[in-house]
Amino acid sequence: MFDNTPLEPEEALDQCRALVYAIVELNNPESKEILTFVLAERLDNLHRLFHASETDKQEGMSH
Repeated sequence: MFDNTPLEPEEALDQCRALVYAIVELNNPESKEILTFVLAERLDNLHRLFHASETDKQEGMSH
């Protein structure tokens, strides 16, 4: 089942950790390449989540 709920930063971090583990453990180069691409997307998402929460905190302090 697919859940389209936005991820919390901790959930995104857990996904990144799981992907890194899978990439390290797999022997299939094609699978590693695909998972590396997915990891890059997840890291970009994590970066945006982190900076979005940082921006929200700064905006809250300025009001």
